[in-house]
Amino acid sequence: MTIALLYILTDWYIDHAELSALDALPPDAKRAWVSINNGEIPAPSDLAALAPLYPTLEEATEASPVEGVLGFGFLLIVFTSGIGVVLAYRLVAPLTRLTAAAEKIRQGDFQVTVEPGATKEVETLAITINRMASELLALETRLKFNTRAVAHELRTPLTVLQGNLQGMTDGVIPVSEAQLRALLAQTRGMSRLVDQLNTLSLAGTIDFVTATMATDLALHASETVTLFQISAGGDVNFRTYLAPAPAMIDPDRFRQAILALLENARRYAGNFGPIDVHTGVDGTGRSFISVQDKGPGLPDYAQHSSFDMFWRSERLSGRGTSGSGLGLTIVKAIAEGHNARLEVGNNPDGGAYAKVTFEVA
Repeated sequence: MTIALLYILTDWYIDHAELSALDALPPDAKRAWVSINNGEIPAPSDLAALAPLYPTLEEATEASPVEGVLGFGFLLIVFTSGIGVVLAYRLVAPLTRLTAAAEKIRQGDFQVTVEPGATKEVETLAITINRMASELLALETRLKFNTRAVAHELRTPLTVLQGNLQGMTDGVIPVSEAQLRALLAQTRGMSRLVDQLNTLSLAGTIDFVTATMATDLALHASETVTLFQISAGGDVNFRTYLAPAPAMIDPDRFRQAILALLENARRYAGNFGPIDVHTGVDGTGRSFISVQDKGPGLPDYAQHSSFDMFWRSERLSGRGTSGSGLGLTIVKAIAEGHNARLEVGNNPDGGAYAKVTFEVA
């Protein structure tokens, strides 16, 4: 590009120098020069006028290419160098900002933002870094909240255990079978919380959903509901409407999800009427399982919060129902591990529902 531009400018300069030299000639000498260039024989008087000026004119035309190359070459070098400096600055300045932002992120400052750069590639990189910083900030906030929530969940049963054991040691509280059973129940609650947290820690890893097989959701739902009904006693009435629902699932994780849904429904709506369990295939050919209750349901703003770790509906109703608040979080993780979709909402005739829809087997 630079060489082509230099050639064009030099050629223009040669033509311009030649025309300037001709314009400086007397009219008769100019006519003689034009005649010679056109291959004609000039008039003797015109040729006589050109003869003493010809050496000077020839030197001027021969020097023009050298002057053009040197002059315009120097100007082009200065011009292209200036463009290079500007482009380098426009490229280096955003990279410097990106480097500084990456260093802040490495140091734990996730509130950093980077202005988009001059080029598309730098702009894409800046957007990626900003998105990464935003996600890391959200993750850090969530981690701090979950850590405080775990501490809160363990503090109460540990306080109960410590107080009772201290009282038994001091002889203030009599040691009885009933008291020991109550303390054992506290340890089971903490163990269940630890197991649930361990389940969530595996979510998204290759070890979370394994050994999938083609099976019928109705079969596993029937077995799990029967076992849960026995363990829950006669306090809750479970009704099953189980149609064939073929799907590729990890049976152990699927049963874990069903148990979490049943426990969630029993805990928050068991006193309001029967709990219905449905399996089948929807209009799109996807298999599903749903658990529906007759309870007070969920406010619209809480239907997404119910997936959050340690969320409980008693925060809305004021009830002191116990529980870890991890039930639907675990179900959502298991559903995502199966490429399935968890949906919660309210039934038109009252009560809430939770539905897991699987891809076509």
